[in-house]
Amino acid sequence: MKAYLFRSGALGAIRPALWFKGSFCDFRILLACLMTVAVNCARADQEQDLIATLQSSAGIPQKCDACQKLRYVGTVKSVPALAALLGEERTGHAARYALEGMPFPEAGAALRQALAKASGLIQAGLVDSIGWRRDTAAVPLLVPLLSGADVTLASAAASSLGRIGGKEATAALVAARDECPPAVQPTVLNSLLLCAEQLTAAGDTQGATKLCRDLNTTKYTTSIRVAAWRGLVFADADSRPELIAQALASQDRPLRTVALKVVRELNDPRTTKACVARWTSLPPDAQLAVLDASLLLGSEALPAVKAAAESKDPAVCAAALLALGDLGDSSSIPALAQAAASGEAATRAAARDALARLRGHGVREALLNYLSTAAIAKKAELLRALGERGDKDSANVLVQSAATGPEPARLAALESLRKLAVAETITPLLDIAATSKSDSERDPVLKALYAVCQASANKEQAARSVVQAMARFPAAERRRVLPLLAELATPAALDAAQAATRDPDSELVKEAVLVLTQWPDAAPAPRLLELARTGPDLTLQTLALRGCIELAGREPDTAKRFTLVQQARTAANHPSEKKQALGQLGQIPTPEALQVVLKDLADSGLAEEAGLAAVSIAETLAGADPKLAAEVAAKVLAQCKSADIVKRAWTLRGKFKSAAPFIRDWLVCGPYSQAGANDALAVFNIAFAPEKSGQLVQWKPVPRADVIDLLALFPNQTGCAAYLKTTIIAPADSEAAVLLGSDDGIKAWLDGAVVHANNIDRGAVPDQDVAPIKLKKGANELMLKVTQGGGGWAACARIVGTDGLPIVGLKAQVER
Repeated sequence: MKAYLFRSGALGAIRPALWFKGSFCDFRILLACLMTVAVNCARADQEQDLIATLQSSAGIPQKCDACQKLRYVGTVKSVPALAALLGEERTGHAARYALEGMPFPEAGAALRQALAKASGLIQAGLVDSIGWRRDTAAVPLLVPLLSGADVTLASAAASSLGRIGGKEATAALVAARDECPPAVQPTVLNSLLLCAEQLTAAGDTQGATKLCRDLNTTKYTTSIRVAAWRGLVFADADSRPELIAQALASQDRPLRTVALKVVRELNDPRTTKACVARWTSLPPDAQLAVLDASLLLGSEALPAVKAAAESKDPAVCAAALLALGDLGDSSSIPALAQAAASGEAATRAAARDALARLRGHGVREALLNYLSTAAIAKKAELLRALGERGDKDSANVLVQSAATGPEPARLAALESLRKLAVAETITPLLDIAATSKSDSERDPVLKALYAVCQASANKEQAARSVVQAMARFPAAERRRVLPLLAELATPAALDAAQAATRDPDSELVKEAVLVLTQWPDAAPAPRLLELARTGPDLTLQTLALRGCIELAGREPDTAKRFTLVQQARTAANHPSEKKQALGQLGQIPTPEALQVVLKDLADSGLAEEAGLAAVSIAETLAGADPKLAAEVAAKVLAQCKSADIVKRAWTLRGKFKSAAPFIRDWLVCGPYSQAGANDALAVFNIAFAPEKSGQLVQWKPVPRADVIDLLALFPNQTGCAAYLKTTIIAPADSEAAVLLGSDDGIKAWLDGAVVHANNIDRGAVPDQDVAPIKLKKGANELMLKVTQGGGGWAACARIVGTDGLPIVGLKAQVER
């Protein structure tokens, strides 16, 4: 490499750069030059190796691979080696593909020379490559092939002549157009279209126009005719407006479809105006296309768009209304307001969207001016638009309409005020709310006020505004706006709400208690507790007590929450408030809370709520103190009857004191499946014969075992269910629990009533599920449904008493 660099003079050419100030920039120039030389040398070495492969006895795959690489790295030097392969059947296509991509005249000459000697598919391939090279020198060789008997070769020649183009190629194709075989004609016609396109691009619009006019005739296929029309439109600028206008109004569907696309592609004011002039004769789809094209004219499109907005066709009208929003002309406001206030849903939505988006010089001023004179329905739409436009400067206008306007305008103004949420509107909105005559009239005002309060960046300032405004109101009016204080929830708002509880007006006091109950934290709880103890009447005391208990749940500090609830409990005289307090205690996972709720287990009126609270607390404490959890479970099971509480208590017991025996005597039937239910979860809720009364079921004894292996009984099954049945003989009526394990889901019936259901995909483990049951003295029928979705399939069951111990004298039996 070094020797080459010195011999080639490369270093000599770049060495002066090093002598210029010796800068780092000069070094980078030298490095770039060296890299370029190195790359060229590497490519030359690679080319030589690839040529050697072509000239060797290498296999066909290796030679084809070399041809493919030479397409990108080959030079004139590789042309002879590639040309030598052009006549060979197995390498000819790879070789001509390589020459096709080389930008050297020698490559084209090689393809032309091989063309005269080749035949069949190799010759057709050479013709194709010559066409892709757009080799004008090859036209005389291709023209005779058009009239040959070989249809494939003639079609290839026609295609290549179309890609080459030019007068000679075009003339040959024109001559062959109606003389060639029918199988070749489509290619000839498509090639003429390509020639016309090239003529248009080259500026020869006259030649392109003649070609397209000759092809735009019904004696050719629709696709050729329509493509020729399209070419004519782009070639003949003078006739273009009339051509497109006629096509858009035409009943010729394929032609109109192309015209719809072309009119949108062109940015030609003459054509667009010609189409607009024929507006009334155009069908709706054409009107939509012209409307789209009109928008490119900018403000000049306004008359056409306004005309389209009056169309009876909903799609055209809606599109025009949307376009008015884009043009930004203030004169469109009356039409948009009218359309928004009446008409079909689509046009109303489009007009509203346009009013919201309309921007431009004088638009806002025109909108406000028209607002003052518009009819009620239009006024409502314009007021709604102010909110959608985010026009916060119009807040005063909106407040005025909200205070004095007719109902549609008032509601629209309030909705916009809600969306804008301008802080300065708090006081006027409070005045409106205070003077509202009914709840339905007041509700939208309060919604706007809530939105303003929520959006306020300065809650303290907003609260001061609310409090100051309320101070001016009589008690009846203050009562209506008092809920805003809970929305703001600042210290000033809390002071005002608590002060209202001391007002002489009893209704205001009651409303203040309700507002304090809605507070986002527990801050008002002490005042509510005070009212619960000292309130002037029982109703207010009850209301305050319930609020205090509810707020206690919002106290994050567990100790403080416990104290609050305990204080509330001491003030509670009615079971409903005591139950509410137990619900809150159940959310406090401490031993102190647990001891309090356990005391209420003995009260029959509170037992269920106390049991639920005790179980909830014990579930949290079970990890640290399982013995305590088991004791709680036993106490709950002794007092509570609710199925959910009992089930949770059973689960809380954890491992049982003494393992009861598994039920070993069973009858089985199955397997059952249904088309479309392919897994355990799917078949679980399908009722098969054993679940239906009066159905014939064949029960068979099962070999005795602790765990019944259903897969051994019914091998090679999936997506199905089986049933197990046994008779439980109880020595006396008793409360008990059936402990179940299953792979997969399991459902249990006792004497025909469902006592447990767990649709699950899992492996079997004893005592996975607990189902409380009531056994009657004597025979009790227990039936299990076990689903299988793949893998294992098994079930086990045993029965224990409420103490977790086996029931003495209990047994299971089946007829064998």
